Amino acid sequence: MRLKRSHSLCSIVFPVLLVTIISVFSAGAEEMVTVYDDFDDGRFGRSEYRSVLRSVKLSAFARSETLPVLSPALDEESFLTAVVLSGEVYNSLVPLMDDRGRILYSRQGLEFVFSLEKPGPAIYEVIEEYYSGTRQYWLEAVTQHYKENYVIRIHSAENIFEPWNDTITYTEALLMATAVGDRDQWLWGIHDGLNLLFP
Repeated sequence: MRLKRSHSLCSIVFPVLLVTIISVFSAGAEEMVTVYDDFDDGRFGRSEYRSVLRSVKLSAFARSETLPVLSPALDEESFLTAVVLSGEVYNSLVPLMDDRGRILYSRQGLEFVFSLEKPGPAIYEVIEEYYSGTRQYWLEAVTQHYKENYVIRIHSAENIFEPWNDTITYTEALLMATAVGDRDQWLWGIHDGLNLLFP
């Protein structure tokens, strides 16, 4: 009788204790920005297999430097990503844009410059390439989602991954875009954003 009571007490106390411990640890957990790091730069950050994750705590950005995107190898002065930011957010950001349509994000030790633009044919090609064939059902929905919203172009970023270099890698730029991008990214292979603009 006593054994049964202690067993039933354990079956009640243990789950409650487990939930309490998990919630205590998650409450104290610092927010992190995460990207897939097994992507092809030419596909605007989309990862085919989503098998390699790279995460950075927000506090780590206080120790890195903001640099302009200058990639002589790619003949680029900015990096376009397939990370989406909603049209509603775009409208609220218009007053913050400079005369070139650029926005400076400077908060929580993180500082970079980005702009927003409607997706072009190259991004729609990436969407069509992935959703054709057996995934055709999603092609129209994801394409429409991109048409209704904006994608993020990074003009300066923090050299968080390779601070010894005076250049910004595509992964570092993708990290910035993901920091402010929508929490729900529809294109398979683009990691969900952190929405730091309106957390």
